[in-house]
Amino acid sequence: MVRGDRTYPLTVEITEWEMSPHPQVPERKQAVHFGYRSTKAEPLPEAVVELAACAVDSADVVLLCDHITVHDAPGDPRVAEGDSWIGAGSDRDVSDTVAVVLLPDQLRGDLYPPGDPKDDDGYVPPRTPRPGDRLRLG
Repeated sequence: MVRGDRTYPLTVEITEWEMSPHPQVPERKQAVHFGYRSTKAEPLPEAVVELAACAVDSADVVLLCDHITVHDAPGDPRVAEGDSWIGAGSDRDVSDTVAVVLLPDQLRGDLYPPGDPKDDDGYVPPRTPRPGDRLRLG
């Protein structure tokens, strides 16, 4: 996992995924339900890490992305598991999903105003891919 030119001691991986209706909105289209595992090699330099999880089709074109958040607090386990959904609250069709990928860039920027000479470190997070963007996988 990276933030600008800094590598974090964190690995996050997709462990499984499936197409199914979200239990809270079963009348909507199919959504992508996925599980993930985060592994910290050491405490993180920031307490919150935000990543993009994207459903892609067979041509590595983004169908839809959402964010997942990994928290790090004293006493948290080194390895943690979670799950999330892509497309549950959207009208976008994700039925052509062939893979769910996590992007290695942290998307959470500074909580301080840009240009704040005391606290802003100048990091500008990358934009989240939009539907139709092609990812270079592999």
